[in-house]
Amino acid sequence: MTLGPRGRANYVFRGCGAIPGGVAESAADFRDVLVVPVPPETIVFAAVAGPGDLARILGRLESLGMHVESVHRVRELPRTEHRALV
Repeated sequence: MTLGPRGRANYVFRGCGAIPGGVAESAADFRDVLVVPVPPETIVFAAVAGPGDLARILGRLESLGMHVESVHRVRELPRTEHRALV
């Protein structure tokens, strides 16, 4: 099992629907998460601390209007200078 910074596992969530920008930016559950809208899909990259956090993030994404269709563990999160904090 490969863990990212601070002992967190890296995940990518893909699904349909958009997460409203203003809502996502103010959501405490989404600090240090990269949200990439690719209409009609949304891709979310996140470091997850544990199984409880994974379930919480899935529930939060659904409550914000994203229908999560797949979740995959990845070795690394995308590196970008202008990483969106959502």
